[in-house]
Amino acid sequence: MINSRLGLMFKFMAPFYDQFIRFTGVDHSRLIPTWLAPVEDREVLDLGGGTGINAAALYRSGARVTIADASPAMLKKAAGKNMQVRLVQALAEDLPLPDSSFDIVLISDAWHHFTDQAGAAAEVARVLRPTGRLYIIDFDPRQKITKTIAFVEGLLAEPATFTSPDELVPMLEQVGITGTYRPLKRGQYIYKGTGTRGQVPCPSSGC
Repeated sequence: MINSRLGLMFKFMAPFYDQFIRFTGVDHSRLIPTWLAPVEDREVLDLGGGTGINAAALYRSGARVTIADASPAMLKKAAGKNMQVRLVQALAEDLPLPDSSFDIVLISDAWHHFTDQAGAAAEVARVLRPTGRLYIIDFDPRQKITKTIAFVEGLLAEPATFTSPDELVPMLEQVGITGTYRPLKRGQYIYKGTGTRGQVPCPSSGC
């Protein structure tokens, strides 16, 4: 169930959300197709994709994109853009999407909004194809800027839970996704993981 005040906040922010993230310097949309390459002809789930700022870049790069987001206002903004993408209103922990249906899942600046992160991780593992790729971009709670963001979001009664990348890695390993991360500017990091379903296990003598 989505927090009602959170829903109101995103309803308010939807008309100018794209301008806001560009102003704050955390718009990675121009780099996303390169970071996620190859994306052409891939099925991509932009989970928590909001207004579709990243989805638009992926669509222009030839990906087949689905945006799943809990906010109808943000999805309405995405629908007004010149792109052919599928829009799904849903919570990250309860996706009305088939098993093993995506080559790539992207979660950009949305993970900390998921109230049930363990459930979201399980759903990502379910909809990701064997050896599919997961990318998460979020703020590191150990960074000063993240502490400021958390304080402001707390004032807005927004249910934000910032997860450090060192905590994220084992959480995703528990659902069968292995990966690493690297830092970005402005207190952010990018995690890249790969599904392990379908991989041939190493013999006892090693690989």
